[in-house]
Amino acid sequence: MVEPVTILTGIALVKKSVDFVKQQIETCNDIGDIIGHIDKAMTGEQQVIKARDKSGADPFAVGTVAQEIIDAKLAREQLNDLRNLVNYRFGPGTWEFILQERKKRIDAQKQAIKEAKAAKLRKQQEIAEYIKYGFITVAVILFISVAIGITIKFFVSATNKVYAHNVEQDDGSCKLYDYKYFLICMNEGRGYADTELYLDYQRKKDNWIIEKD
Repeated sequence: MVEPVTILTGIALVKKSVDFVKQQIETCNDIGDIIGHIDKAMTGEQQVIKARDKSGADPFAVGTVAQEIIDAKLAREQLNDLRNLVNYRFGPGTWEFILQERKKRIDAQKQAIKEAKAAKLRKQQEIAEYIKYGFITVAVILFISVAIGITIKFFVSATNKVYAHNVEQDDGSCKLYDYKYFLICMNEGRGYADTELYLDYQRKKDNWIIEKD
């Protein structure tokens, strides 16, 4: 049966990592053999400090604040012992060099995450712009299509006129009109006759156009 893996954090991670380095530091040939555990010890200390600060800011965390303050002090003592061991084994200044390199890598990681988020945001903004311009383009195309349709309908109507009288047999007199419009034509003129005829038939003839003399 496989035993469950226990993930250590906080002060437990600090103690476990420091104990490992103490056991291996005299026999290791290079700092790289123990650097992973040194990093874990530093990570554990950061977790302890974070927990302490969180409890200190919480007025209701009275029961745990004392233990977390003690854990933070123990973690600091463990890291001090680890610093002395590393400097003694690999020479003065080694610990400070480790801290500098670790900070550089953490900063580089933070910068990479920041740039990745910025790139993702730019991509989302670009997609939003494409969608916006796509909608605008579709709206413009629809508007132009409607305008062209209206224009074509207007010109078709204008070129296919329906007159109030027979143009081919038009001699300029009123005799081509029916009796009602003939009387209007005789009294008021052809323009009035055509207008009256148009008003009578406009509900039936959508494209009826009056020819004006």
